[in-house]
Order: sequence, then C-alpha cells, then structure tokens
Amino acid sequence: MQLGLRFLVTITWGLIFVGCSFGMLSVVSAETGKVKPVKISSDQRYEKHLDGTILDKKNGLMWMSSDYWQMEHKWVNWYTAKEYVQRMNNKKFAGYNDWRLPSVKEATLLYERRKRNIDKDGDKIFIDNIFPKGAGWSTWTSEDKLNKALVVSFKDEGGESYQDKVSGTDAFLRLVRHATP
Repeated sequence: MQLGLRFLVTITWGLIFVGCSFGMLSVVSAETGKVKPVKISSDQRYEKHLDGTILDKKNGLMWMSSDYWQMEHKWVNWYTAKEYVQRMNNKKFAGYNDWRLPSVKEATLLYERRKRNIDKDGDKIFIDNIFPKGAGWSTWTSEDKLNKALVVSFKDEGGESYQDKVSGTDAFLRLVRHATP
C-alpha cells in the first residue's frame, strides 16, 4: 500500500512539473472549481491566466495575452493573419478552437486613453498594462472591403483605418474569442 501511494504522489508531481513547464497548469479554487487568475488589472476589468489568455470580464471577451509580433517576431499581413487564426484553432491554443480576428468594435474596446503600455518600439500605446509590453501598436480586424481591411490603432488618439491586406503598414494582430461562462 505504501509503495502505491508513493507511486501516485510521484506521478502527480511529475504531471504538475510537466504542466508548469508547458504553461498549461491553472490554479483552481477548491471551493468553486473555477480557474483563478494569476493577476487582476487595477480596475478589476481584466484577469490574466497562466494559459496565455486575458479575460475581459466587462465585455465577455477572452484575448490572447501576447500578440502575433510577440509570438512570431515578424509582421503579418491580413491573409497570414487569417491563416494564423486557423493554426491557433487547430492547435487548440489554451484549450479553445474558436479564436478569431476581432471586430472593429471589439478591438476598439482595448483602447483606453487613461491606460498606458509600451509597444515593440518603446512608444506609448493605450491598452491595459496587464498585457505584456512589446506588442504591436494595432490589430487587424475581421472587417474588410475588397483588397483592404480595417485596422484599429492603440497609439495616440486611437482610431481605425483601412490598410492594404498584403502591404498594410500597421501589420499586427491580437486574437479574441467570446468567453464562455
């Protein structure tokens, strides 16, 4: 019996170690069974989780905490952004397969003039600092017209503009999904 218990403890700690190594382990509350965040924004709006996601409790959205630039270290055009969505869904990033490009309205929700963060070039962007520093200053959205798609900026006064789907100069991307209760 003692050997069986020792084996079980060893296996459990081994799985915990592997989970931590791959960033898959979540902190779960014994009382509620819900995943606890590892960080909460100062205004209580966002929760950061170990699986690489940030929950926007106010709007019912879940964002990838890192954007394409931070994960891939290169620019992305709109078509590659669409392929990236498919890749993250096939991979079941953070356990989900419903990642997508944000709508213009959703992307605009990230911009908050009173919030400060730092983009990849060390310049100010206006998104919550619960998101890691070094991201792009904008994101592609799902809204497109012919050879252009709308991009939402997190710099200066924010706003949106149409960019060429292949050669857009604000070629960054942050994926989103609807949060499930």
